Amino acid sequence: MMIDLNSFIGSWPSHPVMGDPNEVWPSLRKVGVTRIFASHLASVWCRNPHVYNRVLFEASEAFDDVYPVPVLDPTVADWPRELKGACAHKKVQMVRLLPNYGGYDLAQVSDFLQAIQDARLPVMVQTCLEDPRRHHPMAVVPSLTASLVVDMAEQFPELHVVIGGAKAAELRNLAERILALPNVYADTAQVDGLDAVKVLVDKGLGERLVFGSHAPLFIPHAAIGRVITDVSDDVAEAILGGNALRLLKDQ
Repeated sequence: MMIDLNSFIGSWPSHPVMGDPNEVWPSLRKVGVTRIFASHLASVWCRNPHVYNRVLFEASEAFDDVYPVPVLDPTVADWPRELKGACAHKKVQMVRLLPNYGGYDLAQVSDFLQAIQDARLPVMVQTCLEDPRRHHPMAVVPSLTASLVVDMAEQFPELHVVIGGAKAAELRNLAERILALPNVYADTAQVDGLDAVKVLVDKGLGERLVFGSHAPLFIPHAAIGRVITDVSDDVAEAILGGNALRLLKDQ
């Protein structure tokens, strides 16, 4: 079983991507992904990201292997209704937060985070979607420091958290703190560099890494390659599916 916890559909403003669901999802199935967790890229830039959660739900409805990951934003007044709708949706198993795009501080939205924890939904906090150097110069969005996500997880120990899009160096430096928190995972989507996944496994994070393709912004083959070429088969199997399965079943 291969579970991709970090993918998207839709378009991206700074460069063209093949974001049509009829292209993204077959590309992931082609490389062996059996469960696809996807958000809508239009939610990233829309002032009310909740609007595109409806589009996402409709697009995924006909596919048994696609699980929508709605974006929630505490700066939008209807977030309690959006969270309630996510909880009621039969296929929603996780939600996504985009603090750097939404313009909010994780340390200042405790009521929002408490509500997600009470709902027993894992949350992926996306730290980076695209290297800021590739952004349009009039729309540069700095990446979120991964340590802030760990700070959040320490305050909400029953909230299962996935650090999305963090770089290998950040995760390596945070390994000790992550391992001290049983509720924290990190995805491999932007863990780049020579033996980067192996280095994280050697730091003890093998059971905390989950697979993320970051498709269609990144190429699925490359996402899988960085895992299977760096570590042993049993560790790769855990990262590609077993760890995500444990994360989801813990809820």
